[in-house]
Amino acid sequence: MQTPVSAASGLEINASEQFGAWLCEQNLSLAFTTYQTNRLFFVGSQANGKLKLNERLFDKPMGLYLNGKSLYMTTRYQLWHFDNFLDNGEKYKECDRLYVPRTAYTTGDVNAHEVVLDDSEKVIFVNTDFSCLATLSPDYNFVPIWQPPFISKLVAEDRCHLNGLAMVEGKPAYVTACSTTDTAAGWRNHRIDGGVVIDVAQNEIIATGLSMPHSPRWYQGKLWLLNSGTGELGYIQDHQFHPITFCPGFVRGLAFWQNFAFVGLSQLRSQSFTGLTLENRLNSQGNRPQCGLMVIDLQTGTALHWLYFQGVIEELFDVVVLPGVLQPQAIGLQSDEIQRLVTFPNSGGIVTTKPTAKRPSLGATPPVAGLPTQQITPLERGEIGQSSSLPLTRGELGRGNPKTSSEAAFSRGDQIRYQRVYHLNSSNALDYNHLTYPSLQKRWQTQPPQGELTGLSASLDGAIVGFAISERLNPQQAEIISLFVLPEYRCQGIGTRLLAYLERELAQQGCVEIILSYSTSTLTNVALEPLLQKLHWQPPQINLVLGKTATEKIAQAPWLNKYPLPPAFEVFPWLDAGLSLPPNVEAHRLEPLNSLGLRYRGEVIGWVLTHRVAPDTIRYTTISIAQAFEKRGRGVSLLAAAIRRQVNSGVPYLTGSVSYRYPRLLQFVERHLTPYLTGVGEVRQTSKLINPTLESREN
Repeated sequence: MQTPVSAASGLEINASEQFGAWLCEQNLSLAFTTYQTNRLFFVGSQANGKLKLNERLFDKPMGLYLNGKSLYMTTRYQLWHFDNFLDNGEKYKECDRLYVPRTAYTTGDVNAHEVVLDDSEKVIFVNTDFSCLATLSPDYNFVPIWQPPFISKLVAEDRCHLNGLAMVEGKPAYVTACSTTDTAAGWRNHRIDGGVVIDVAQNEIIATGLSMPHSPRWYQGKLWLLNSGTGELGYIQDHQFHPITFCPGFVRGLAFWQNFAFVGLSQLRSQSFTGLTLENRLNSQGNRPQCGLMVIDLQTGTALHWLYFQGVIEELFDVVVLPGVLQPQAIGLQSDEIQRLVTFPNSGGIVTTKPTAKRPSLGATPPVAGLPTQQITPLERGEIGQSSSLPLTRGELGRGNPKTSSEAAFSRGDQIRYQRVYHLNSSNALDYNHLTYPSLQKRWQTQPPQGELTGLSASLDGAIVGFAISERLNPQQAEIISLFVLPEYRCQGIGTRLLAYLERELAQQGCVEIILSYSTSTLTNVALEPLLQKLHWQPPQINLVLGKTATEKIAQAPWLNKYPLPPAFEVFPWLDAGLSLPPNVEAHRLEPLNSLGLRYRGEVIGWVLTHRVAPDTIRYTTISIAQAFEKRGRGVSLLAAAIRRQVNSGVPYLTGSVSYRYPRLLQFVERHLTPYLTGVGEVRQTSKLINPTLESREN
């Protein structure tokens, strides 16, 4: 049976019957973080057995740790220490534990995950971006104290997704990581079975084959953890994971009390999680992944109670048990309480100061440290050519022209908001695939992600209307991989501002040069290229000529049967020969029908390799002939043999491209292929220096 619960924000939460009464009976409450929606939640109980919730807003809260009556919490770029305001037996309104954010340590945006205190009360946190365990220092943002043996360098690349830390007798003992990779975001290709547990003291891996493991905990003489990709709670014994129960969600966040485990659940974040054992198991059961908490009996593995969120909250990161507390709360950063509630020695409890008339501010209201940022700093005049500075108000558009429906909507004076999208990656970026051009989903099917993604969004009334995304290729260079504005909002400068903001963000990160490659179309001619010219990019250079046609069209080419090969030459199926592929040619989707090799007197002298890019389309990927045979037209004969096989097969369409670096092949295409093509285009590339001073200094 489900009991609806109303949180302060109006969220609907369903819980198992008697969950509140059970918490009251156990004399405990819970705290947990939902970083996707920037909330710290407390779940307690009332005298009537109903649940009591309290929530506070913080910027991307993640790891939680209870130390006596104090709480520690990692956030986007700060680590917070909360103190309890109340003495024993004291209450504030109805709450019996009131946490005040006492101290914030600036760690920087290092993607800090779990946090603990050791036996000397030194703060230790999992620095996920830098793949290490770290502590705090008055002199630095963090001080590394340990890194996995396979990590060669401390660099902000989230190389293995180090995420959880278990303590034994006050010392760091075990950590979880999603892989043993030593490349930028390399763990993302090992989510199904690449996870490991590492013994910190021995510096060795003690368990492998896990699926995105999280939340290791040493409890009752066992090393417990959550095998997130399978949805299982279990423990490590004899280097193996032994599950005791399955939970209907991506499990992350684990705490214990007596013989009970409290497990956090999250929904699957994006389509890139397709293929996890968890998803397959839920689909086979006809169930959906849940977000919330479950209480598990450790002796039987059965679920005693649960609490599920409905609606916007989809992810939960960490959970702690608050023993001896029934109704916990925290003072937030936005209310008057944080300004007016004070304590001091011999104060006799909380003292509430009197409100005073505030002097008017002479400038803009500064942001509150610890709260999520709402909007990035507006561009200065000149950063986008001759365009006006931002933010852009709706009423500024359409002057002198008849108003379109979208321009008419702009007359209300609301603002387009430009925002950095933090911690964008190849997983959650697919949630925005409908806002990408070219499609990132299609791009990553053939070209895996290489480095860190940086995203900028443009939103109107909370809805995204434009998105720009770059990918870091190396420390000095980034590539724009997507730029998109909804059709009804185009021709209003949004794309220009998105790209200008992205340029500035990358420059602040130390990037020197940005590149952009694109296939020509009517849209690129009328929108993209004028935009690039306005932002002072280099004139585009042609890299490739693209062509497509149908077999019925290319079958009319007379040269297909004009150049037979002499008997000393042999055409053979490439895959049947067991030969290794040339560099930069992928084995995935290599087409056996007409990927061909050419031998001369038994020696391989050339090849044409093709790929099935769609059920009805073959792409001619590469052709190569030994230099001694080029002028004799053997390459033409080999290409003709490959095309004839496709013509006779029933696969109706073919595509290909030719680089400008090969003028002889390009000349052949122009003379002998172009008359039989149904479409011709170009791939162009342009670039822009955004940190020329840094480039000259590095050179």
